Amino acid sequence: MRVQFNRSHLILSFGLLNLLILSFLIYLLLITWENRVLPIGGESKPISLAFFDKNIEDLHVNSKSFIIYDPRTRSRIAGKNEDLRFSPASAVKIMTALVVLDEYPQDEALIVSNIKDVKGSKMGLEDGEVITVKNLLYGLMLPSGNDAAFVLSQNYPAGPDEFIERMNEKAMELKLKNTKFIDPSGYSDDNYTTAYDLARLAAYSLKNKYFAQIVSTKTATVYDVSKKIEHKLVNLNELLSRDGVVGVKTGFTEEAGGVLVSSLIQEGKLYIIVVLNSPDRFQATNNIIDAIKNLNLISY
Repeated sequence: MRVQFNRSHLILSFGLLNLLILSFLIYLLLITWENRVLPIGGESKPISLAFFDKNIEDLHVNSKSFIIYDPRTRSRIAGKNEDLRFSPASAVKIMTALVVLDEYPQDEALIVSNIKDVKGSKMGLEDGEVITVKNLLYGLMLPSGNDAAFVLSQNYPAGPDEFIERMNEKAMELKLKNTKFIDPSGYSDDNYTTAYDLARLAAYSLKNKYFAQIVSTKTATVYDVSKKIEHKLVNLNELLSRDGVVGVKTGFTEEAGGVLVSSLIQEGKLYIIVVLNSPDRFQATNNIIDAIKNLNLISY
């Protein structure tokens, strides 16, 4: 029995085989890139990873979730339930501020309207007031003004719903896979995130010099564009009075409990501390800061 090969069939088969081989090589390259590691040979600087000399239980952190995060090495130093979802309360405003910094010129003036509908903490805006985005950001982050969040989202060119959508898009861009935003203020307990996601969000946000400047400010006085309406603002973050603490955001609702996202500079190194659902967020964070003094570094 003679087997006859059609020339066109052979060419097609050969082409398909080459396509399969090429697809497999591209797949391998993508996997290699996704799992790439920092080089440790040549003239690369050594990587230092932090670790504790004590057990996590010895930290005395009274919260349902917390994390100590090292943004330099993108590593978790210690934590508890740091991948479980909790309501972040006003820590949502970290993302709100990021979107505003991305989308608005800081000197743009916005009109305040329907402000009486806003509940929760406020910076004290008045209906009809015209105020710059920069001043609204201070009102958003220092006294945790839900009215500032309302005005910023209401004036978004595509509308407030699209503002929230942009917040969630930004979360996906940053690979915050356990985070979802429902409103720009954090008033709703349907917002959710994790201590790990919040730590990474805070670390990213602090790269923006304007954001870092605002969240490290203890008090500020801002005005509307006419200079007739004054807003005296006090940062709710009590730990800013402690050496090394340079931010970031407080939060509280009855369901979320006490929330505190902190940035600490210790011996020239930045650490992010997140405490979720705590009856005393400031004391819990203080205990963590005290423990960070006992950190050692292993170099690789």
